[in-house]
Amino acid sequence: MGKIFYRYNSHTLTYERINLSVGQRIMNIFRHLLTGIVIGVGLFFILNYLIDSPLEKQLKRENKLLTAQYEVLSHRIEQNQKVLDDLQQRDDQLYRSILNAEPIPLSVRQQGFGGSNRYEHLLDMPNSELIISTTKKLDRMTKELYVQSNSYDELISLIKTKEERMNSIPAIRPLSAKDMKGLSSGFGMRLHPLWGVFRFHSGVDLNANAGSPIHATGDGTVEEVGWQGGYGNCVTINHGFGYKTLYGHCRDLLVKKGQKVKRGQKIATVGMTGDASGNHVHYEVIVRGQHDNPSKYFFMDLTPEEYDEMMFISENR
Repeated sequence: MGKIFYRYNSHTLTYERINLSVGQRIMNIFRHLLTGIVIGVGLFFILNYLIDSPLEKQLKRENKLLTAQYEVLSHRIEQNQKVLDDLQQRDDQLYRSILNAEPIPLSVRQQGFGGSNRYEHLLDMPNSELIISTTKKLDRMTKELYVQSNSYDELISLIKTKEERMNSIPAIRPLSAKDMKGLSSGFGMRLHPLWGVFRFHSGVDLNANAGSPIHATGDGTVEEVGWQGGYGNCVTINHGFGYKTLYGHCRDLLVKKGQKVKRGQKIATVGMTGDASGNHVHYEVIVRGQHDNPSKYFFMDLTPEEYDEMMFISENR
């Protein structure tokens, strides 16, 4: 049974019954439905966007916990990276220096990973910037650890061959103290004695009497023997480990190509073949394809005072 509505008549001081038309009844029903819908939508919005459900509260707590863990992980990676940087510095500046090995290039140590979309799958994750940043740090450190591990393997191999390596380094003069008459030309830009022009002198010229023995300055294998232009009769020895030596202006050649030689072994005699103005040996040290001052390598048969004097003469004559 529907509700009955009354209206108070102030003239008759009585309540009069209101008879609603069908249209009015429909409008009342529609108004009530609309009010219910508005209230329902409002409650839905409040419940879904302003008040978290138990599941949402749990997910938010877990998200905060994961964020905190990623921040801790990122901090620990940064601390470990500092330790790794220190190990890399010691490797290049200490261990490799002692073993006379080339430092590992920075481009190899910090080589990046290919592909710009490597971390694209992480973009849709919550706190994607933190996650991507941490992942990049971890990837970089993993790469550098791999390079450092290989470096230590190489150093171990160098240590195992240290004795052979030390014997191979050209560490004495090619002339004995009793035969050597002095140094006539040092390493670097020098005035050529025959042509009278300044040019780079890639070795040192050690004076001695004709026929004085020339000795191999380190263990190695004879790589070239014979005439080499202005050097005249010449011997080139490959000592391995990146070292080569050249002995020019020889009179007699006493070794053959491919022959194994030992430090101190007689390989030739002093002469003045090629572009030479007097009897002497032109001596070069080539390290990994680059000429170096040979006087730096006379440390095994000179006292510290003699070594300093030889270096001074080499650089100023």
